Amino acid sequence: MPILATPLVSSFASRPADEERGEFLLEVNHLRVSFDTEDGVVRAVDDVSFTLRKGETVGIVGESGSGKSVTALSLMRLLPSPPGRMEGGEIWFHSPRFGSLDLAHLPPADMRNIRGNEMAMVFQEPMSSLNPVFTCGNQVMEAVFLHQDVSRKEAKRLTIEAFKQVRLPRPESIFHAYPHEISGGQKQRVMIAMALSCNPAVLIADEPTTALDVTVQATVLDLLRQLRDEKGTSILFITHDLGVVAEMADRVLVMYRGKIVEQGSVWDVFADPKHPYTKGLLACRPRLDLRMNVLPTVADFMEVDADGTIREKPGGYASVGESLLLNFVTDEEINERQAQLAKQPPILRVKDLKTYFPLGEGFFGQPKEWVRAVDGVSFDVYPGETLGLVGESGCGKTTLGRSILRLIEPQAGEIYFEGRDIRQLGAREMRALRKDLQIVFQDPYSSLNPRIPIGEAIMEPMRLHGMLASNAARKDKVIELLETVNLKAEYFYRYAHEFSGGQRQRICIARTLALHPKFIICDEPVSALDVSVQAQVLNLLNDLKKKFNFTYVFISHDLSVVKFMADRLLVMNKGRIEEMGYAEEVYANPRSDYTRALIGAIPKSDLESVRQAQWKRKGKAPDSGQNL
Repeated sequence: MPILATPLVSSFASRPADEERGEFLLEVNHLRVSFDTEDGVVRAVDDVSFTLRKGETVGIVGESGSGKSVTALSLMRLLPSPPGRMEGGEIWFHSPRFGSLDLAHLPPADMRNIRGNEMAMVFQEPMSSLNPVFTCGNQVMEAVFLHQDVSRKEAKRLTIEAFKQVRLPRPESIFHAYPHEISGGQKQRVMIAMALSCNPAVLIADEPTTALDVTVQATVLDLLRQLRDEKGTSILFITHDLGVVAEMADRVLVMYRGKIVEQGSVWDVFADPKHPYTKGLLACRPRLDLRMNVLPTVADFMEVDADGTIREKPGGYASVGESLLLNFVTDEEINERQAQLAKQPPILRVKDLKTYFPLGEGFFGQPKEWVRAVDGVSFDVYPGETLGLVGESGCGKTTLGRSILRLIEPQAGEIYFEGRDIRQLGAREMRALRKDLQIVFQDPYSSLNPRIPIGEAIMEPMRLHGMLASNAARKDKVIELLETVNLKAEYFYRYAHEFSGGQRQRICIARTLALHPKFIICDEPVSALDVSVQAQVLNLLNDLKKKFNFTYVFISHDLSVVKFMADRLLVMNKGRIEEMGYAEEVYANPRSDYTRALIGAIPKSDLESVRQAQWKRKGKAPDSGQNL
């Protein structure tokens, strides 16, 4: 067993524990963390206090910048210093091995024995957390060697056992694989295996499922639940998605601008939220059980004064239920919309499209085999329609979207846009047609040139296609576009790194609008955004569709997002169409086992689902008539 590097002094050693405190593993009291910036001191965590009991899961929810991750890094003493510093507070960890310790004042050498051994953390982005030049097995073995006195053979056995525990396929192969050779979900499971390699008492999971497929997310959540229930591990689960919290947590803390604005049991917070910010987070998530005209946003529930005071918005929604009641679409409206679409000839027709990628080379440079990314796909899209394209990563969604635009050249098939077979067009004709066919990419940051102001980035395609007579006229148009996507005119001269993720996505949408396209492919445009920012971008896309009569193909792995956006759904699996139909019909009566699995994996935040999840957590049969 590892021992503390230096004896603990009395000022932060043992702490008297009454009967109630003895159940706690963590007690955080009045934690305050600040960062020194060019604009002054920013208080990232402001007087935060909470507890974590043995075997309990506490969810911390909030938007980016709310202080969730900084709180977690503070508990692990991993704050970047400078510019970050802990200004005050206590972090009492009642260690099963070492007794009660105030981590806020523990010497660095002693903290290294706690970190990874008694407390472990799963970071948000596994690719940036794993070393690309070492195999996955060696990286987990390193954590084992650091905290356990074992031989190399035993460390390898423990690592492979950990890979089996987190349900990684082919553990021996993944032991020798490098991070880039495995999928995102597998990398996340390697990180979980590393965190659990020394059986920590507390596991901090910082957005462990963000941007993962819903099916992979469900697997990761099931894994964490199983480890918690079998080993009694306490979990601090950080996320921006209240639907995930509803399935995972016993209690929830809602953070906003560094403060905890509401906390309580999951049932109490979901059934009767008190703070307007909590109400906004609960309301803005797309729902599977309702078709909504507009997604409510946080701004519909609250206002923030210049001094930071939060208050309910005058004339805003008073409750989550009211926001849903005033925005849902009736069955009659849905049927009328479907009838209107069916009357028109299609704007896009795809017939038996095939896009294959070579895998390996044999004799004379011939491919050994082909990856059938798109394998005989046919469908139509009607003017003004949004066709939702949904499926897991690797199913062929993005390849299909790029093949339609000939950003990837298909091997076979036909693509008719307004009656023209665009596969037969030459380079010059295709370049001219791209004015009408546009795409919004998944990652807005990599889509923008970091060296030029965003105004120039929006103006560039206009200049390329000879739109408007002068740069002055184009600049006026860019400012109009910025205001159309709810950005300020003065942002014209700012650079991409100066904006948030949601703002960058709006900039990319403005650049797409610059050419007045008829047809837009949206490739996972909101997958990595906070649910509140996601709601704003989805509402914006719908508003633009109504204003300019756009036709969308909306690609996503999240069926709830696609159902909100789309008139019809096309479900893909292994390069083929698994199922296609109107969104309500596919959700209500899925014909395919694959579609049913996608729907079943989506975290649900309606009250009955929360009740069922909480009863299951308590080990009792769900009873819809009994209070929790």
